[in-house]
Amino acid sequence: MISDAEATAHCAKVTIDGVRQAFSWTWLRDHARDPESFHARSNQRLVPAAVAATASPAEVGVEPGGGALIVDWPGGPTAVFPEGALTGPKLAAHTYDVFVGAQEPWQIDSPTERLHRATFAGFTDDDAAFADSMHAFRRDGVVVVEGVPVDREATRAVLERISYVRASIFGDVWRFGSDGELDDTASTRLEITPHTDGTYSRDAPGLLSLHCHTASTTGGESVLVDGLALHRQLTEIDPVAVETLETVQIPGRYLGDGSDLVAWRPAFRMDGGRLAQVSYNNHDRAPFRLPLDEERRFYGALQLLEELIARPGNTVEIRLAEGQMILIDNWRLLHGRRSFTGSREMAGGYLNREDLESVLRRLDGA
Repeated sequence: MISDAEATAHCAKVTIDGVRQAFSWTWLRDHARDPESFHARSNQRLVPAAVAATASPAEVGVEPGGGALIVDWPGGPTAVFPEGALTGPKLAAHTYDVFVGAQEPWQIDSPTERLHRATFAGFTDDDAAFADSMHAFRRDGVVVVEGVPVDREATRAVLERISYVRASIFGDVWRFGSDGELDDTASTRLEITPHTDGTYSRDAPGLLSLHCHTASTTGGESVLVDGLALHRQLTEIDPVAVETLETVQIPGRYLGDGSDLVAWRPAFRMDGGRLAQVSYNNHDRAPFRLPLDEERRFYGALQLLEELIARPGNTVEIRLAEGQMILIDNWRLLHGRRSFTGSREMAGGYLNREDLESVLRRLDGA
């Protein structure tokens, strides 16, 4: 409850639930929600930053009952700030990041202990089941959807339950077998070491899906490794190595299928002291040079990283059967597969990171 408000030359001093707080005239003018200042339908500000920056002191009052602060600007308009507008925003670093504080690193021996499993019908048609799955995805970085019909339209239906499908050089909902059709090791029977997709993309996909359509193989298990756990372990074991992998810009390249794509970023991209993105693919790592001392540190750090990736307690294996579809946080988890004999066909697709975050924000606000 707002019990008191006082205007000073530089700010409004407001007592909320017994605590005195100061709001500058600039902040109040910039965040006013009256019709002259804010277009409610589009949720867009109408006040130019220059107007907010030069805001004059105003008269202030408290709505009867203490539910809102009233600000009367000289010459108008009048702005009403409900208590929640003053106490709700936690305007610190990563205010709008829906993953902060919600991710839990894992290091386990059995996928059954942690892998959240959903049914196709539940994921696509049941709002509560969908919300549970998405919250589990945010926490663990992976969800398995069972009983997905073996066709690409069903693959699309699972993805579009979350957001629109991102187009890539492979199309939107793509397929690959073991026939070498693509210029990619995914289209072979070879082992693929754990990696993230799109290290050659300036904006790597936020979510990757793999939907098993047919599998007549020996081997071929999917391998998952939690990059968040890797970063924490590496920080404890060798701070110099982790700093190297946080700073060296590693180029990734996709050369084939009519494309020559290149991007570069560190294996662990930090943002304000937190791990924002894991980005590592040894198969797609492009040639580059460093000064000899830096090169020695870099390869030593890569060696340690790959030792941790291969450590049994860090890997989870799951053998995808027909109709199973796995959703993977491509900014956190590394995925790979064991080599195999026989044949199989997979479908899948990507989602953008911001669209994934949008869904989680909307679920949080539901």
